Amino acid sequence: MHRTTPKGAGAPRRRRVAGPLALVLLAETALLAAVATPAAAAEPASGGSAGTARSAASAAVGEEAAARLTAEARDRRVEVVGARTETTTLWANPDGTMSLETHAGPVRFRKGGAWVPVDTTLVRNADGSVTPKGHPRGLRLAGRTDAGGGDLVTLGTGERAVTLGWQGALPEPVLKGSKATYVDVMPGTDLVVEATRTGFEQFLVVKDRAAAERAASFTLPLRAKGLRAAENAADETVTFTDAATREKVGTLPTPAMWDASRDKRGRAGTNRADVDLDVRPAARGEGYTLAVSADRRFLADEDTAYPVTIDPAIYFGTNFDTTVVNGSTADMSGEVGLRVGREWQKNEARSFISFPRHEAVTGQDVLNAELNLFATWSDTCEARSWEIWDTGVVSSATRWSTQPAWRTKARTSTVTHGNTNCGPRWISEDITSLVKEWSRVDRSVDTLGLRATDETDYTAFKIFASGDDAAHAPSILVTYETPADPVKDHVEYWNDILQQAYREQGGAPGPLARAGAMMHGAIYDAANSAKCAEGPTRCLGAPYLVKATASNGALPDINSAIDHAAFDVLRSVFPGQNFDTAIANARSTIPAAVTAEQRAAGTSVGQQAAAAMLNARQNDGSTTVVPYTGSQTPGYWRPTDGTAAATPGWGLVKPFALTSGSQFRPAGPGGHTTMSGLLASSAYATQVNEVKSLGRADSTTRTADQTQAALFWANDLDGTYKPPGQLFEHTQTLARQRNLTVTANAKLFALVAFSMADAGIASWDAKYQTDIDLWRPESAVRLDGDGNPATTADPNWQPLSYNTQGEHFSPAFPAYVSGHATFGGAWAKAMQQWFGTDAIPFTGTTDDPHAVGVTRTFPGFSAAAEENAVGRVWLGVHYRWDGTEGVATGTKVAAHVASTKLKPNSAASWVTYEDLHNLGGCDALGKRLVAEHRWTAYQCVAVDPVSTPDHVLYVK
Repeated sequence: MHRTTPKGAGAPRRRRVAGPLALVLLAETALLAAVATPAAAAEPASGGSAGTARSAASAAVGEEAAARLTAEARDRRVEVVGARTETTTLWANPDGTMSLETHAGPVRFRKGGAWVPVDTTLVRNADGSVTPKGHPRGLRLAGRTDAGGGDLVTLGTGERAVTLGWQGALPEPVLKGSKATYVDVMPGTDLVVEATRTGFEQFLVVKDRAAAERAASFTLPLRAKGLRAAENAADETVTFTDAATREKVGTLPTPAMWDASRDKRGRAGTNRADVDLDVRPAARGEGYTLAVSADRRFLADEDTAYPVTIDPAIYFGTNFDTTVVNGSTADMSGEVGLRVGREWQKNEARSFISFPRHEAVTGQDVLNAELNLFATWSDTCEARSWEIWDTGVVSSATRWSTQPAWRTKARTSTVTHGNTNCGPRWISEDITSLVKEWSRVDRSVDTLGLRATDETDYTAFKIFASGDDAAHAPSILVTYETPADPVKDHVEYWNDILQQAYREQGGAPGPLARAGAMMHGAIYDAANSAKCAEGPTRCLGAPYLVKATASNGALPDINSAIDHAAFDVLRSVFPGQNFDTAIANARSTIPAAVTAEQRAAGTSVGQQAAAAMLNARQNDGSTTVVPYTGSQTPGYWRPTDGTAAATPGWGLVKPFALTSGSQFRPAGPGGHTTMSGLLASSAYATQVNEVKSLGRADSTTRTADQTQAALFWANDLDGTYKPPGQLFEHTQTLARQRNLTVTANAKLFALVAFSMADAGIASWDAKYQTDIDLWRPESAVRLDGDGNPATTADPNWQPLSYNTQGEHFSPAFPAYVSGHATFGGAWAKAMQQWFGTDAIPFTGTTDDPHAVGVTRTFPGFSAAAEENAVGRVWLGVHYRWDGTEGVATGTKVAAHVASTKLKPNSAASWVTYEDLHNLGGCDALGKRLVAEHRWTAYQCVAVDPVSTPDHVLYVK
């Protein structure tokens, strides 16, 4: 899991198996630093104030928030550099989530105040000594020495340095990668030192059988200031403790030796024997003497295949990985690999990996987690089942008989690699369920257990690399959700400004919906232009009107583009309102990392997008005055309170996507095309009587919930955000609920806005441009004149709908079809098409003054649209068919918008989108690009699973 190293803990260690064909006798000593100080988790210095610590914490939180804003703006993950530790890396993702990667060994260290990557490649220094290019513990190797010998390897500095000596001359070492070879330090014997992530390994390489006797016994001087050593006679392990604190800081595991033969499965290092190792106080001065005694019978056995490896190992640190084998009492925490399953002709093995816990994940809502392991060996290439478990903590004392609890099985996998026929490679496994459990418990270390499903099946045997491998340390990548930022993304910010403009402007909903489509359409073109500047694969999709470019050559800042597109449109369509404060506030939230040139480029493309929209909407018919007084003929609309008809020519306005307002014109109320036929029908009588009963102000048949729903959806009064504003608010609620990115919001809100604007035009076409401009229920119920014997007039009837003075009213335009319902149907269809399903529950809010604080919860979009439509009956201002046929019309409008506007990018064949670190990250980005309708398909292809878990994301 993505965890930081706890105070006083070293990194987990792994020692790699060498399988040479030459004859070697390897005396190996792996030394890991006793003081692995986690840089990012360090306590304040003694005497430092609590205020200083709080300031540092506040700065870290501020950097994380800024990283989230920057990631969203740039549409790519951004590292929170201040959160780095030796083993962990924290990223902010474009969708507002955070990802934390934790390795089982260090990947970087601090040097001179800066982070430096771990690089174990050895280089020769001017004084002849040898050091790695980058080592967290200051590893230093000897160059040529005289016959007196001296320090072979030094790990650490000052009071915490550990030094291993060599008695005898050392030749100039031959360097290759992370290995230094001192040729013929004894007759027929080479000395090899290999740098690891946190220390080193030392080998004696005996090149022929004649040299075995000389190398069978040798001593190595060891100096370790401030440490004490205690030997455990039961298993011949040695524990090192800090002399001052008495805390355990290192272990010398049970040593072993093995020859160069391979078993029938082709694996080397399986013919093994014990090695005696004594740790004695040095005869002179400080330190100890390591006395190594190999099994001479094993060395002399004619069946022993040289080379032979003698393996005493010392490592420091309390976090590590280990293997336990049934029947063995040996400490295998210094073993060369993590064994899983039953080895050929041996007993079953299990392994454990410890990951230091990072505080960032504790208590968070974990979305997904991926374990990356490097498979170094498998007995077969056939799929064989193995398991990943949550276990208790392990230590150097852990044996088969003292295993920690195997608490929860997280994953069963059959992925099998490592055999010579299928080769070693990286593998990735989903452990989300396990990490979710971890996040609920506050602890410093989390431990994974690996075991075979069938521990009697030797073909299921596997070996995985562990934390000290120079290139293959296990890691866990966790993505988790963070609390919502107090500052909305810039699309949502301007959506709020738009809704406030609606409240101040008032009037009929059609012009308001047009303004929303103009603003959100310009925002989309601006955002799309900013993304297209990064390359053609980065576009959000087809432009609506324009793909703008910045003249200064800089990559446009997407938030600056959004801000100026919205600002220029709003001040044009609402000239009586001032948006200067709004633009100033928006600009103040742009991350400091965005350069002045990027801001200017963003401003330029935003202004170009706004100009294109304003130009396209000139002479669109929105300002044309169409005379309309209604009619006193029964059935036709007439004013109910002396208010003139609102926007009678709106059905003639040029749509944003439709060919005309009449493109999806409904057939007429109940299919009727003449007023006389309509008024005489039984369906008309049924509908009038329904609204007469349910919609009257003092209805006894309308339930309290129906009354609440009717008022919740009303928003007819000036001072509210009107029906388009409420549906924009629902869109914003769902966008935040689903963690949409700013780029996703730019496209979603534009599609919703176009759908609602054209729905308004289509609805007003049906209201005013057909042969049936249907009167409101208020007129139908009060007046006697429809000629239908099944209806009875009630001159005192009033609708539930009322204003802030308590006066009942009906909206000033014909009833059929309902504008509310058409808006709602278009909104529901647009949302369903975006999310790929209707069944997304949400809780909506309202602006209506008669439903203050009311929220209503819906199982999906269509349920909300249907309640919105029938709510107009309960409010007493519409017939039921006004709603049902309005929803149907809106649905057709939105379907047409989605199929013709802002279409996804496309390519005839797969094109490269981005290189990603691992399969989980690649898959997550691919899914997001498809979910945001930027591309229709993706695939993740491994770069080279032998050397890296990296993948390439392809799209089309």
